Amino acid sequence: MEVISSSQNDKVKYLNKLYRSRTRRQEGLFILEGKRLIEAAAAGGADFKQVFLTPAFFETAAHEQLLNILKNSAELILITPELLADLASTVNPQGILATVKENVLTEDKFYQSAAKILLLDRIQDPGNMGTMIRTAVAAGFSGIITLKGSVDIYNQKVIRSTMGAIFSIPIRQRVKQQNFLTELNNSASQHELLAADLTAAEYHFEHQYQTKLILMIGNEANGLAPELLTAADSRLKIPLAGQIESLNAAVAASVIAFEILSRSLQNK
Repeated sequence: MEVISSSQNDKVKYLNKLYRSRTRRQEGLFILEGKRLIEAAAAGGADFKQVFLTPAFFETAAHEQLLNILKNSAELILITPELLADLASTVNPQGILATVKENVLTEDKFYQSAAKILLLDRIQDPGNMGTMIRTAVAAGFSGIITLKGSVDIYNQKVIRSTMGAIFSIPIRQRVKQQNFLTELNNSASQHELLAADLTAAEYHFEHQYQTKLILMIGNEANGLAPELLTAADSRLKIPLAGQIESLNAAVAASVIAFEILSRSLQNK
């Protein structure tokens, strides 16, 4: 198999373009870096398209099982370690990169299968986004919606922050706010709509949570959009004892999400 060494190779140039958010959206593809994330994606049934790897990675016996999975659906492409290091955004890409097809979910199937949903409104920090995806999985949520204006979930910083959790939960991203509200009205699933809101009268530990619910977390600086607050069935706040105006968005999501999990375990 030929080993690519030139950055002017067409396949390499295409891979490089996929690091741009606009190209990812147009192509419906994203990039994974490193063996651990690629293994997590494979375990989650990800649809791989191309795999770029160094000869050393390809020839290592410990990687044989993973490569047998990948070569069934993806094109394996050998490139030099120097070229792979230049392409990757991580300091140590572990000798392997892959392009993966974005999983596009229809609204009907999503609402029918997801009992507890985390909705993220214009979350812009990649670390917060990744942490909330990881938290949703850990707390037993079964779906995530990110509204338009949020950071791309396939941003490399987001993917790394999820520690592989991004492949363990269905996610619909770039949903327009009005489309979400329309979907909610048209859906027969009857999810309870909950808003995290600093000005709420009810504390998060006082609420009687329904079996099906959507927990909405707002923008780091401005909170939830007024339209979402108006649509909410209930607004919840977290008590703050110290001289702090608010919690980090990811921390707030974690506090409420694990309160919901705790209640569901107590009710079993």
